[in-house]
Amino acid sequence: MPATIQARLLDLNRQFYATVAGEFDLTRHGLPTGMIDLAGRLAAHARTQAKEVVRVLDVGCGNGRFARALAQVGLAAEYLGIDADARLAASESQTSSLPQVATQLLQVDLAQPGWPEQLGSNEPFDAVVCLAVLHHFPGLALRQRIVADLARLLAPHGILALSTWQFLASERLAAKQVDWAELGIDPADVEPGDALLPWNQGTYAVRYVHQLELDEVETLARGAGLRVADTFRADGKEGNLNLYTLLQV
Repeated sequence: MPATIQARLLDLNRQFYATVAGEFDLTRHGLPTGMIDLAGRLAAHARTQAKEVVRVLDVGCGNGRFARALAQVGLAAEYLGIDADARLAASESQTSSLPQVATQLLQVDLAQPGWPEQLGSNEPFDAVVCLAVLHHFPGLALRQRIVADLARLLAPHGILALSTWQFLASERLAAKQVDWAELGIDPADVEPGDALLPWNQGTYAVRYVHQLELDEVETLARGAGLRVADTFRADGKEGNLNLYTLLQV
């Protein structure tokens, strides 16, 4: 993917979230079944490691609702949520006063090289979760760099959990794709699985997404020195629109 196109798509998504941040936040107050399932799996792993308090990094945390999932399954945790959008990362309404979960939110942009340095002395983490985030980063090389960055933040026996949107598996969502010509982009300059999808809830906006199949996730994992330890699908109207993968050394 040409660097100019990658930069345009990253900027497109920054503009997207700046435009729809308020409306998007309103749609992200519930806890998806997959998120609760993942929190339960992390809790089970913590028990096998005899961890009394689990250090969790939530990458692309939005309004921090995964902290609520941790509290719901009874996991004692030190939770750090990071997000590129200041308005989303500043949302503390869902993370304040959670039982057994101490929370902190920071504004951090994953697309910028060296972003882990902004975490200070918080690392390493027993669990790093990156939910509904990786598919918004254009270019295989960039996704590989991000996964490698995440892997380096793991403590021994830690888990890196990803969820990726399987929008092409849904006829309903696949039919909504916006033509690349609308942005003046040549389809030859993007990668297989890349798409543009619209947002129509109050405000019209377009965002870039990429379909990460399991084989690509496995490739990213190997490149970061990790393996796929477990997978499951959940969420959405169809009940399978997010692919969850748990990665370990």
